[in-house]
Amino acid sequence: MESYDILGRTLTVSEANTIIHDTVEGIFYELVIEGEISGFRPSSSGHWYFTLKDSRSAIDAAVFRSAQYSMDIPRNGDLVVCRGSLSYYTKSGKLTYAIRDMKKKGEGDILEMLEKRKEYYRGLGYFDEDKKKPIPEEIRTLGIVTSPTGAAVRDILNVTKRRAPALDIIIFPAKVQGDGAAESIAMRIRQADNFQACDLLIVGRGGGSVEDLLPFSDPEVIEAIHSSSIPIISAVGHEIDWPISDYAADRRAPTPSAAAEIATETIFRRRERLSNALHESESIIRERMADARIRLSEAMHSLSILERKVAALSGRIPSSEDLRRMLVLRVQNADTRLGYAQEDIQSEMEKRIRRSLDLILSSREKQAQSMKDRVNNAERHLSLLLPSSDERMKARIALSRSKLDALRREAEALSPLLILRRGYSVTEKEDGSIVRKSGDLKPGDMIKTRLMDGTVLSRVEEQ
Repeated sequence: MESYDILGRTLTVSEANTIIHDTVEGIFYELVIEGEISGFRPSSSGHWYFTLKDSRSAIDAAVFRSAQYSMDIPRNGDLVVCRGSLSYYTKSGKLTYAIRDMKKKGEGDILEMLEKRKEYYRGLGYFDEDKKKPIPEEIRTLGIVTSPTGAAVRDILNVTKRRAPALDIIIFPAKVQGDGAAESIAMRIRQADNFQACDLLIVGRGGGSVEDLLPFSDPEVIEAIHSSSIPIISAVGHEIDWPISDYAADRRAPTPSAAAEIATETIFRRRERLSNALHESESIIRERMADARIRLSEAMHSLSILERKVAALSGRIPSSEDLRRMLVLRVQNADTRLGYAQEDIQSEMEKRIRRSLDLILSSREKQAQSMKDRVNNAERHLSLLLPSSDERMKARIALSRSKLDALRREAEALSPLLILRRGYSVTEKEDGSIVRKSGDLKPGDMIKTRLMDGTVLSRVEEQ
C-alpha cells in the first residue's frame, strides 16, 4: 500500500478515497455476516443488489453474476449468512459488501412479523370483501393522504389534472417513512373522516424497501382504514409491494397513478363521451358549412349568368306605350276573326242538321218496310206448321204414357212389399242394419221384424 503523509498535508478527495480503499480492502477481506435481505433488485447486467440489515443497522451488498452459480435467488425478508469482502468504490466513495457465498438461514424478522399481523387481521374479518365499501362513481372532492413533497402526490395530481381537471382535491400532508409515520398517516385518515372532507380518500406513497413501507402495515393505520366511513384506496409502492393497508382498504391500486385513474374513471369517461360528441358535432357543422359554401357558390354563379341574360335582353324589351298599341291591335284582330268564325260555324251547323233529318226520315221508312216483310213471312210459316204440330204432339204423349206404365210395373216387381205379401219378413237390429245371418246377433240384442201389415219387436234369448 502506498504510504501517504496524511497528517502533514491536505489530501485531495482522490487521495483520501485511495487510502480508504486500500485500507478497507486490505483488512476486511474475509467477513462472514448474518442479516436480513431488503430492497432486492437484480440489474440488467445480471448482478444482484440489496441491503443486508438487522434491527439496528444496514449495509449495502452485491452479488456479482460470476458468484451466483451456487446460490438460489433470494427474496426480501430472507435471513441469510454471507461470506465476502468489503469493497470501496473510489469514484463515488461508496462502500459495498461484495458477497462470494450466501446461504439462507430462515425468514427475516420483519416478514415474519408482517405475516403474523396479516393473519391476525384476516381472522378479525378486516379483509372480507363483503365488508368493503364501493368506490363511488360520482365524486366532487378527492382526498390524498401522503407526503406533500413526494413523487406519489405529483403522480396523482398529474393524472387528475389530465383526466378530471375540475375535480376538487384536498391534500392531507403526512409523514410516510420513519418514526412517527404511522401515527401521522392514521391521524390524517381520521381527520378526513371526522370532517367528511371528501367523497374518496387515497392513502399511499411511492416505492421503497420493506422497512420504508412498514408504516402502512402498522396497527394504528389498519384500524383507521377499517373505521373510516369514507371509501379508501390504498396505493403504496409499486406493483410488487403489498403492505397490509392494501388488504384492509376498500380498493387496492398497484401505484398512486393507478389510484388516481380509478378515482377519476367515471369523470374521465363522461368527459371522453362529451369530447367525442363535441368532436362529432364540430365535424357535422364543418361538413354542413362546406356544403352551404358550395351551394352558395353555385347560386352566385347562377345569379351571375341570369344577370348577364337580363342585361342582354334589356335592349329588346318594348316600352309600355308600344305594348298598349300591340295589345289593342291584337284584340281588334281577334274580334274580327271571331265574327268570321261564328258565321262559318252557324252555316256548318245548319248543313249538318238538314243532313241528319234526311237520314232519319229515310231510316224510318226502311225499318217500317222491313218489319212488314218479317210479319208476313212469319204468318205464312205459322199457317204451314200448325196441322203437323198437333199430330206430332199427340204421338209423343202416347209414347210417354207407354214408357211410364212399363217403369211402374218394373218398380212393383222389385218392391219389398210384394215380397212381404208372399209370406216373407225382414229383421233389423236396433241401429237399423239388416240381419242376414244368425252370427250377426247375440243374446240380449233387441230386433225388429217387419211384416206385410206391421212390425214386431223381440229380444234374443238364445242363439
